[in-house]
Amino acid sequence: MSRAERLFDLLQILRRHRRPVSGAVLAREAEISLRTLYRDIASLQGMGAQIEGEPGLGYVLKPGFLLPPLMFSPQEIEALALGLQWVGRRTDEGMGQAARNVMAKVAAVLPADLRERMEDDALVVGHGWDRPQPVDLALLRRALNEGRKLSLSYTDEKGARSERIIWPVSIGFFESTRVLVAWCELRGSFRHFRTDRIEAAEILPERLPRPRRQLMKEWQKTLLPESDSGTRYSVSRSHTTRETPMSTQTKSADLVFYTNPQSRGGIVHWMLEEIGRPYTIKVLDYGTTMKAPEYLAVNPMGKVPAIQHGGIVVTEAAAICAYLADAFPEAGLAPEPQHRGDYYRWLFFTVGCLEPAASNHAIGWDPSSDMEMRFGYGSYPRVLDTLSAWLEGRTYVAGDRFTAADVLLASHLQWGMATGMIEKRRAFEAYIEPHVHRPAAKRADEQIEKMTAQQAWKAA
Repeated sequence: MSRAERLFDLLQILRRHRRPVSGAVLAREAEISLRTLYRDIASLQGMGAQIEGEPGLGYVLKPGFLLPPLMFSPQEIEALALGLQWVGRRTDEGMGQAARNVMAKVAAVLPADLRERMEDDALVVGHGWDRPQPVDLALLRRALNEGRKLSLSYTDEKGARSERIIWPVSIGFFESTRVLVAWCELRGSFRHFRTDRIEAAEILPERLPRPRRQLMKEWQKTLLPESDSGTRYSVSRSHTTRETPMSTQTKSADLVFYTNPQSRGGIVHWMLEEIGRPYTIKVLDYGTTMKAPEYLAVNPMGKVPAIQHGGIVVTEAAAICAYLADAFPEAGLAPEPQHRGDYYRWLFFTVGCLEPAASNHAIGWDPSSDMEMRFGYGSYPRVLDTLSAWLEGRTYVAGDRFTAADVLLASHLQWGMATGMIEKRRAFEAYIEPHVHRPAAKRADEQIEKMTAQQAWKAA
């Protein structure tokens, strides 16, 4: 290693330590002797680096020292260019222009070979999924920087509009959306607001009651623990029903729930809250832990949701809902025998007809009239007409009480109408209204929101 490289590495080590660090620690991290370290510290100080301290007390690098551009390696230049491209394409106009200015300033002082590397188009950031942003993100960033409250007009995923006073904490920039983390005075807790659902925003003169960094720490404590260790939930039930005898071994067996917050696992999550039994959550990531050998032994399809109940494994949301209703009859989520026909009919109509019809229609493909007989659902309009005719005037899909079939169907209708995959109809909206506001559904939604945030801000 050359002396220049050694000095550069030492500067990088000092940058990582925000508080004074002993010479012995620096020498160990730099893999040099203590004597060499003292000489290198003196050399850097002579070059203008504001390193304060002395032997026996420790050293700290004060901010403001600029590294010579020649110190960038080709790979570091590529990383810098790629990151600035991402900011230029995926943030607001103000941040994008700032990123382009940085690119120009850095390129102006780079040697010719590195400048060519920076301007190379070998690595390109795509446009991503753009959503209309009614409120300029620059206004939200200004509220963050100034530490001031915001007044919002917000529409949630169910289409309900509300006025909020919030304390902004952080903005997360993700591939498909932007999320504002804030303390909500209306709800009395931390909430996550999708910026494309903020219809209007105004910075208020009131400053935040506590420093933003302190709020950030408080918010981080509300996130769920890391998913690989599992999270145990003990669920309380407000309803009581007659219990049917069941083997002690099966009833006392652990319930393990494999999911991802951005999946059909939300259906099973709601169902688990309804049955009122403790369960452990294992959050899996697409493409990594979901495809790991450990999970493929549970579900060879490598997808979620899935549950393990003692030695029993069940996959597929509809199957899991039906299983849980039977395995925990005390929850009252399976109907009386005389209503089982309707129960099974609409449980499997949801996954066998409604879901494939809506999915195909959403991508712009519907079977032609001469091909309808080849598909189990026939046609998208026929599916919706059949379902809406059955739900007209009904509170429950089968019998006179809430069942697992209502969990499954209400979940599909709520999500489908919110995303535009399922046409909004009066019968559908009237049917889901009482169900999606059940205490168990709300508990599941809150836990899913926390898991989503925990996944998104793992590095925060």
